[in-house]
Amino acid sequence: MYTAEFNGVNSFLVGMSKTLLKDGIERHTRGYKCWELPEPVMIKIKNPLSRWVTIPDRKWNVFLPYAESLWLATGRNDLNFIKYYLSKMENFSDDGEFLRGGYGPRLRFYNGNTVDYKKPSIKVDNGIEHQELDQFRYIIKSFEKDLYTRKAIITIGDPPKDCFDLNNEIKQTKDLPCTRTLQFMKSSQGNKLNLTVYMRSNDFIWGASAVNMFNYMFMQEYFAQILRLEVGEYFHIANNLHYYDEHKHLVEKLSQVEMFEDEYFCYKKNFSSLNEFDDNVDKMLKWESDLRSGKINKIIEFNDDFFNDWAKVLFVKTNRSKVYFVNPILSKLTENYLK
Repeated sequence: MYTAEFNGVNSFLVGMSKTLLKDGIERHTRGYKCWELPEPVMIKIKNPLSRWVTIPDRKWNVFLPYAESLWLATGRNDLNFIKYYLSKMENFSDDGEFLRGGYGPRLRFYNGNTVDYKKPSIKVDNGIEHQELDQFRYIIKSFEKDLYTRKAIITIGDPPKDCFDLNNEIKQTKDLPCTRTLQFMKSSQGNKLNLTVYMRSNDFIWGASAVNMFNYMFMQEYFAQILRLEVGEYFHIANNLHYYDEHKHLVEKLSQVEMFEDEYFCYKKNFSSLNEFDDNVDKMLKWESDLRSGKINKIIEFNDDFFNDWAKVLFVKTNRSKVYFVNPILSKLTENYLK
């Protein structure tokens, strides 16, 4: 098993590129050539507030993880929203309208029946009861009951939907969730919230460094705020870490990067409960839709730096306008887009 510690996501990118090039084994899967580590890997990120990829060679799409974070927090899996930020998402949809394995509904509307999630809701009248569970609320309630709980686990896999189809045959789908569980725990050292994520499979370029780590460390930060804890450490376990042939040159370039910094930023936040958080994300979702459709052309105000910068990233993508960010890292990352 591979284990490694990094201060932030930039050092993760450089360090794991070296490991993948050194130990990666060539494999052909689903008609593509890739290189994968022969054993599982566990990564420790010591400072999850250092989650922005600022290495120029990576050409990181800063807009996608912010859009996807909103998509996840509001429990959606529709392409209508997310394809604006990455059109290639359509390639992973079974029906061209929803991402069947999208995490949003599994986080906020988990039901465990055989009908694939379609959120915003599409009524399906087939006699199956839709009793939905908000796993975010479960995490909060678990900590309220026991600050040192070991039960605060979010489940992404949904066997009735993911394993077999209605004919009891192995499910044929373009989108089987890669993330399986997230476990939040209070650190035994200090008043900090740790997060451990387990993934059955993880693409180094498209997945881990593009959105996965950012999304979960972002989530770790807002859960820490709601739980009145500090951000602790982040643990990322991938049973299969790999990259595809089309990214080989990029991985080689990343492995040779010598000058980089694990930049970080800590936001001052004003929300203090899941209800307040949900009110803000619902407000942002409505604003984002109106912004994207051209109904409005101004930045929304939340009286909260964390949410204001979140919205401003989406505004820059839509309006190609320079804005003031509280976080200077975002100013640098959006600058290139505006050139």
